[in-house]
Amino acid sequence: MVRILKIFWFCSSLWISTAYLHAQGQTSIILDRALRAVGAQGAQREIRSIHALAECVGPNGKYTTEVISATNSRLMFKQVNSKAVVYQGFINGQLSWKKDHSTGELSLADESSAAVWRGHSFQQMVLEYSEFFRDLVFRGNERFAGKEALKLNGKDFAGTPVDLFFDEQTDLFLGFSYNNPSNTEVEPIRIVVNEWKQIGNRKLPSKVTASDKKGDFVLNFWKITLNEVDETIFSVPPKISAERELLEAHKQARAAHFARDAKLLVAGFADDFSEVRNGNIRKPTRDESLTRFQRYLSQSTFLEWEDISPPVIKVSDDATMAYSLVHKKVRLLSPDENGKQVEETEVFAWMATYRKLKGEWKLTAMASTNTPEKE
Repeated sequence: MVRILKIFWFCSSLWISTAYLHAQGQTSIILDRALRAVGAQGAQREIRSIHALAECVGPNGKYTTEVISATNSRLMFKQVNSKAVVYQGFINGQLSWKKDHSTGELSLADESSAAVWRGHSFQQMVLEYSEFFRDLVFRGNERFAGKEALKLNGKDFAGTPVDLFFDEQTDLFLGFSYNNPSNTEVEPIRIVVNEWKQIGNRKLPSKVTASDKKGDFVLNFWKITLNEVDETIFSVPPKISAERELLEAHKQARAAHFARDAKLLVAGFADDFSEVRNGNIRKPTRDESLTRFQRYLSQSTFLEWEDISPPVIKVSDDATMAYSLVHKKVRLLSPDENGKQVEETEVFAWMATYRKLKGEWKLTAMASTNTPEKE
């Protein structure tokens, strides 16, 4: 009986592996045909950038969309509504940031925003699917936008599950669908490529309809140019690099708490570090800080050390000084006077100041308050 089960398991595994390989093979064929359908053989080497401008109309009226995409995962996304309100975002590799045109302020953007911007780069998308999607696998046939389609399932680069559709007759990309990742309720979003335009040797999307619970948003791209972009627009501003570094330092502090590693925590302190708490101003030495934090960490088992809201990080124009505002919930186990582990929950708020010294950000001062969470 055991031998029979082993044989059955082996055959089942072999069938699953064969089916998976077949699906992977189909995926490669579909993508290859889609690239050939738009004349994209070698496009990754020949096309360095694409500039696309669209006149758009949606449930809230008319607006314009501008998308500039370039090799090495670079993108500029800009929308202007009928009241001249500008929304603009940038991507350079793993970094994404947005610009507030009312104040001129720059700030880091989250992955979901960057995914939306990438999702508007329709012209670049049909030339290089691997820049936009991963883990694509063939999932069979399905009708999409009124046509018989071949369906691929995968994820965008924010990790959101997505379905891609390709016309069985022409091999052209028909569009894609997914559920809005920023909505707690299920909200299907569907992108349909309606029309194509010959640009040099390439056939690129010229009309696209995006639909969500609000209705249809129709983008008519009236201008599409290749390799005419000043690529300095993708340069990462020093303030954005600084904000990203400080956000990483914030994450490192969290890791230090869970690892009970006071050295990792204190490593980011400046030599003249000051602290404001309990109605006092102190300037502890590095050794004093290390001893205090190690005693606190050694006696604590952290269950939560989580941001209640994202940290607010502001950086000086010359990117040498900064401050952060943090609101955090901390839940931990610590021993009482009898040695029994007791769960504690507190809410902390603090302001921290930083200075860049010898190329590294150092914590120069912190003012902290905490209030026990109310039941």
